[in-house]
Amino acid sequence: MARADVDFGRLPGYIGYQLRQAQSAVFRDLSRTLRETGVSPGEFSLLTLLKANPGINSITLTRIYQLDKATLSLSIKGLGKRGLISSTRNAQDRRYYELELTEKGRTLLLNVTRRIERQERAMDTVLKRGERGMLLDLLQRISRAFDQ
Repeated sequence: MARADVDFGRLPGYIGYQLRQAQSAVFRDLSRTLRETGVSPGEFSLLTLLKANPGINSITLTRIYQLDKATLSLSIKGLGKRGLISSTRNAQDRRYYELELTEKGRTLLLNVTRRIERQERAMDTVLKRGERGMLLDLLQRISRAFDQ
């Protein structure tokens, strides 16, 4: 049965449903956009945070992403094995590792960011003037309201 032949009932009127539909469409496009870089959307996010916060530790990242330590550790190890990030023990608290992008990581992130920004410009073409800021504000308000 084709999508056009399906009655979605009340689903199209639910914000959560529309958020999920938009996220799925954007994520599929993003995955295609990033495929040849070898970087996943999650890795892009992590690399971007590391660039903006050199020396951040995995405990802080775990809180930001709301992930368990084991899941985040796998991502960090993978990025480290690929030579994209480095980790150094914190001088004040030896239990923590400070994470930073390597030169290879910075170069890759620059390439990936250019691709992401092209995708962002493509999304802007479906929005009217002023709607981008409004949409970002609305999404952030929803996130904050349910992120407790």
